[in-house]
Parts: sequence; structure tokens; C-alpha cells
Amino acid sequence: MGLSREERRALAELESRLVREEPELDAMLSGALDPGTEPLPATAGSRSLLHVWCMLVMLTCAVLMIGIVLLIAGERSCTGLQSSTCQRPAGTHEG
Repeated sequence: MGLSREERRALAELESRLVREEPELDAMLSGALDPGTEPLPATAGSRSLLHVWCMLVMLTCAVLMIGIVLLIAGERSCTGLQSSTCQRPAGTHEG
């Protein structure tokens, strides 16, 4: 099934925006750049791969720390309380 006239126009518009806004990506997708060639200089608005990875690591650490704090806070709220929501583990007996 072929593309309609509107779909072809939208595709052409997307392709022209790609060439204009992301020339490095366009060159890579069209096969103009070999994997061994030096990439084009990055624009001021783009982020480096290292920056993205650092942000992901920081986000992961933050989520991990929040989880640990919530786990500890949940255990402390059950200490000394006899509630149905805070039950003792199986096999422990009150002495």
C-alpha cells in the first residue's frame, strides 16, 4: 500500500527538517559517514553521551537511596507497635 499525498508531503517535510537540524544523524542514516570517520562537531544544544550516562547514574543512585530510606522508615514505624499492618516474621516468639 502506497503513501497518500499528505503522507508523502509530511515525510518530505520531516526529511528536510532532519537534514537542516541534525546533519550528522542524516549523514549517518543515509550512509554518508563510515563508522571509522570522525563525527561532525557537536552543536551547542546537544548533550554528549557521557553527560547522559552521568545523569542516568545519578538518577539511579537517587532512586536507590529513596528506596533505602523508605525501607528503614517503614521498619522504624513498626517497632514497638502491635498493629495488623506490622506483623512479626514467622517463627519469632514473644518471650
